[in-house]
Amino acid sequence: MVIAIIAILASMLLPALSKAKAKAQQTACLNNLKQIALATRLYAGDHEDWLPPIQAQLPTGNGESTWRAHLYRYVGNTARIYDCPTEKVEVYASAKPPGLNRKPSPWVLGQFTPGEIDIPSGIGAVNVHWMFGGAQPPFGRPAGYENNQCRETMIEAPSLLLLVGDGHSDVFGVWPQDRWWIWKETGGANSVGFNRLAQGDKGAVRHNRRSNYARADGSAGLLDPARIPCDTNACWWSAKNDPH
Repeated sequence: MVIAIIAILASMLLPALSKAKAKAQQTACLNNLKQIALATRLYAGDHEDWLPPIQAQLPTGNGESTWRAHLYRYVGNTARIYDCPTEKVEVYASAKPPGLNRKPSPWVLGQFTPGEIDIPSGIGAVNVHWMFGGAQPPFGRPAGYENNQCRETMIEAPSLLLLVGDGHSDVFGVWPQDRWWIWKETGGANSVGFNRLAQGDKGAVRHNRRSNYARADGSAGLLDPARIPCDTNACWWSAKNDPH
């Protein structure tokens, strides 16, 4: 009888504990996003209002870097800031590239060195309409790529523009070295109608069918991925509020 009562109580408590754990992880993820947003603003203050490039050639010319290396000292050289505790596989702080039998490379974390670009992270930077001539992304690429880097003065609505968020957009598993940014993978890259839920971004439904994002003004929150505007009236993925 006592065992039966304990089993009943446990079955009642476990869902509540699970929800509490999920909420704590979502809050921790949100705090990481806020720190990245602050780091981005600090970086811009030190670089004539330019936001960091999402990707760039290494000074040595033997590889590429990601936005995470550019912001690393601004997040206190703390790799876990680029992760969400809910995500257990694609973890920047683990320093493990995707693929079988690949060993961790902790020496590349936050560094301008070959191999840093290979490490996935739980949080991705926004470069949705990434092709040349598309809606200005917050995290663009320098000359030699699309030449669409962003300055703070280009941002028309900081309280709306999304800088970073949960997950990435390698929805078909064909871009293992790109699991650190959010982009429009299906349909024309510069066309209207980006919808992470419809596209199948796993990170977009990470927190009870929703995902965390930080904005250019430093605020952060949990959003329904199917309800983020990207149409002819507004686009929260673009520095220009009405780019389409």
